[in-house]
Amino acid sequence: MTATSLALVLAGAMLHAFWNVVAKRSAGGPPFVILFGWVSAAIATPVMLWQWQTHPQAMTVGLVLAALSSALVHAAYSLVLQQGYRVSDFAVVYPIARGVGPMLAVIGSVLLFGETPSLPGWLGIALIVAGVFVTAGVLDIFSAEPSRCQSGVAWGSLTGALIAVYTLLDGWAVKSLGATPILFYGAVLWFRVLLFAPWAIRGHARIRACWRENTLAVILVGTLSPLAYVLVLFAVQLAPLAYVAPVREVSMLVAAFVGAKFLGESLSRVQILGAVLMASGVLALALA
Repeated sequence: MTATSLALVLAGAMLHAFWNVVAKRSAGGPPFVILFGWVSAAIATPVMLWQWQTHPQAMTVGLVLAALSSALVHAAYSLVLQQGYRVSDFAVVYPIARGVGPMLAVIGSVLLFGETPSLPGWLGIALIVAGVFVTAGVLDIFSAEPSRCQSGVAWGSLTGALIAVYTLLDGWAVKSLGATPILFYGAVLWFRVLLFAPWAIRGHARIRACWRENTLAVILVGTLSPLAYVLVLFAVQLAPLAYVAPVREVSMLVAAFVGAKFLGESLSRVQILGAVLMASGVLALALA
């Protein structure tokens, strides 16, 4: 990875960690997701118009279908993740999802895009994925109730698969279709707004209440979430997706330290081990 691509991914990872901490503190549920989606789309619109004027790009049928497909997968990911949290424990679903996602994305980038990581590259990927699993608490899964553990593994794996699908789909749009990250992801955001419109209409009372209680959090997440992902898409233009997808999960490392600092959460020895693994993996990818 070049210094620029690595810096883009790491910056995106830090922003991703920060907005997740803000979202966790608000605990607003689906109405919160809908609201920050509206904010993201609204903020993205003038930036999209500026991008269109300065660097016009024709929205071909292929790009429109790619953006719509990405929005569908992102929406499905949100719903599947929420269902996983309803039927199983967070400590089971979350580590499986965040570990399976980059692992499948790496495999997909090799099979679909013909990317061939070097030996240090494979070592870095393995270290980061291992660090993700360890940091997320995969070692604690075995202490969970068997039935809930099985459900969590199933829903977590499905969530991770959807993460891999939208990662590969967006990478294909940027790399193969030549999509401009700002225009492409802006279109994805608006398609997501339309897809969630039926839920917004039915739950308008809950949405108004959530806005009154979490106005600042909604604005922060709605601003930082798309910015974090657009930085990753720019990195995809410069580096192999097989490298970008695992490095993006360094956000978990940042979130662990931010959570310990601002949420009063403890930082365990296992999380420190995961941090060492991920840091070693990032170093290996930088050298690769």
